[in-house]
Amino acid sequence: MKKWSLVVLLAGILTACQIQIILPDTTVPVGGSGVESELLGEGESARFSLLVGSSPLRVDVTDVTNAAAGSLRLRVYDANDVLYAQTVSRRYFTAPEPEVLDGSGSLGINPTPVYSINLPASFGMAYIEVTNLSHDPTVARVRAVTRNGPLPAGDFSATASGALLFLRQLDSWKYTGSATAKLELQGGETVHARAKVVRGQDTKIVLEPGESFSDLRNGDLVLVQTHGNGALAGFCDDGVSDNGKCDDGIKSGEYTLLVTP
Repeated sequence: MKKWSLVVLLAGILTACQIQIILPDTTVPVGGSGVESELLGEGESARFSLLVGSSPLRVDVTDVTNAAAGSLRLRVYDANDVLYAQTVSRRYFTAPEPEVLDGSGSLGINPTPVYSINLPASFGMAYIEVTNLSHDPTVARVRAVTRNGPLPAGDFSATASGALLFLRQLDSWKYTGSATAKLELQGGETVHARAKVVRGQDTKIVLEPGESFSDLRNGDLVLVQTHGNGALAGFCDDGVSDNGKCDDGIKSGEYTLLVTP
């Protein structure tokens, strides 16, 4: 059987089974104005590839045709084509499990003309999938820009701050102060941060934002991570940065470990 006959036969089978295959499209460069999709009808998707190296990146997708009236879904897959994160908003992106985002925005988030996901350094190959959820055909622009990483975690003997910006990020702090102190978790409401105080093999307490622990001792570990449905990670209200760096979004994930005598 000729090669073209096999192609026709395969296409017929896929059509009958209503299977849509989306192959990697254009590579997205880091920085610059980005790349654009073809015109996407309702429910149609475009696929792009992106290599994330030693610096964290933010992926931005803009609805070029419909502007504020647009409605897109942005999904990022890892090198094994496993779904890493998804969003229908610039305000939040979520882990794929449990499924908390759909075409109607089940989180109660209105679709916006810009959609963003943070990717940690050394993520490797990423595949970006953009789907048009609106009735009107649209063109989507995808760009990737270097952004600042989270504030560093490590040893602390006095008040310290960090930022949760990436899915499954875990900040590990070690208290090195000589005196017993009071610890309060401040901020982190946007990403629902929790702080766990671990002494040896025992968890002494798990703090929600605004809660405190009065027996912080030298050598205690404080582990800070997002908690909740979908592992939310958000952005501040600043617009998309065009200066090649990404300072926006740090506020939304910021938290403070307030240490007092």
